Amino acid sequence: MGLHDLKISTKGIMVTANFLDYGCRREVFSILDEYCDGIAEKKVVDAVSADVTDDIASEIAELNKTKKRFEMVDTTLNNLMFIAVRQESLDVTDIVHSILTNLRKTKQRKTRFMQRILPVTHTCYSAMDDIAKTAKSMLEGIMYNKTPKTFGIMFKCRNNSSIKRDEVIDVVASIATEGGVYEEFTKVDLTNPEYTVVINIVKTAVLMGVVKDFNLLSKYNIDELTKGFIEPETDGRVADAEKPAEGAVDNVVDNVVDN
Repeated sequence: MGLHDLKISTKGIMVTANFLDYGCRREVFSILDEYCDGIAEKKVVDAVSADVTDDIASEIAELNKTKKRFEMVDTTLNNLMFIAVRQESLDVTDIVHSILTNLRKTKQRKTRFMQRILPVTHTCYSAMDDIAKTAKSMLEGIMYNKTPKTFGIMFKCRNNSSIKRDEVIDVVASIATEGGVYEEFTKVDLTNPEYTVVINIVKTAVLMGVVKDFNLLSKYNIDELTKGFIEPETDGRVADAEKPAEGAVDNVVDNVVDN
């Protein structure tokens, strides 16, 4: 499966790393499984608490264990991976927020290779009409109400020279207020927005999501969030050849809409 196979309804998780080798991929899936297993167990506990029979609770648990959750999407880039989430009940935004919040709370870094992790709730082709349509579908449920809120935009483009940053930001910012209809209640905040609209363009694909606590969680950058934290212990199974090259970096530029 490649980026060209993504549809507007595809949800998933985007991860950047110094280099995507076997150790990194294993690390990503191990962490995702850990948190998803926790979610599945909580659902069973909640079901039992609500007087659902043991048989039904067991059936729910078995379904969550056996159903294929993830599918690797080939980005052809050596520092970015996208994992499509096939299990409808999984909320990718909550999963990523939980992972980062737990890292911040425990002050124990569980990762060695991952740099940044971002939820993707909507995808589309990298054309302005498609971006506008998809952004509206994503934002209307969050922004189109009279509850006061603030937002910002993070934009990053990789291997695509046809899409202009300012044009995308202007279009998405306008959509967030529905052309000014909700401007009184939905305002731009450059310092600490309640919501951050994350837009990543990778070749001909656009990966979008809306996150909270973007600044509190170091812009969802694990390296920054866990500076000075306890490093994870290695089990010795990752060969030196699989480790990322020293000094390699994934330059991610965060741009917040400035009205």
